[in-house]
Amino acid sequence: MPSDSTWDIVSRVIRERRSNLNVDKERVIADSIVDDLIDLAIWAPNHYRTNPFRVVVITGAARERVGHVAANAVAAQGANEAGVERQRSQFLRAPVVLAVASAHNEDPVKEIENRYAVSAGIENLLIGAAARGLAGAWRSGAAMIDPNVAGPVKDALGLAASDTIIGYVYLGYPIDAAGVRPAPTAQVTRLNA
Repeated sequence: MPSDSTWDIVSRVIRERRSNLNVDKERVIADSIVDDLIDLAIWAPNHYRTNPFRVVVITGAARERVGHVAANAVAAQGANEAGVERQRSQFLRAPVVLAVASAHNEDPVKEIENRYAVSAGIENLLIGAAARGLAGAWRSGAAMIDPNVAGPVKDALGLAASDTIIGYVYLGYPIDAAGVRPAPTAQVTRLNA
């Protein structure tokens, strides 16, 4: 059984983790650290053990190349110059970008469960990154949502056309701490009868 100190550590890391893109864009993260974080992701709950996780690690010049693919795709859709430039530069925000996708499943229930499993895996990864002293942020956008943009990006990443990109995770060593976040709230209802 975990000790009270384990609870204290885990709860502190979860509560203190913040999305942070203010990172050293030149400082390399060792492949072994990235691999450890991906390993945490794939331990997320996965009903039926379908292993839907598809992760593409984008580093170095590949970040610029993928950004050009996304920029060209939004330009073909008539995006303005600011939108095109946003796509072109988005993968340069951090030294490591993970494209995290869910494999398609013909069963509609398993399809949605796969997406939830991959989402839970991203959270595991972000908590692990925070525990390792890394900054991380989970982002979306046209390169994930718009099929006219996501299609060419998936091709560039080597993902199947049927895969669903769940998010892009940006990782780097923080330059500054992320800002303070007000305590979140939730509506909680208890039923016991």
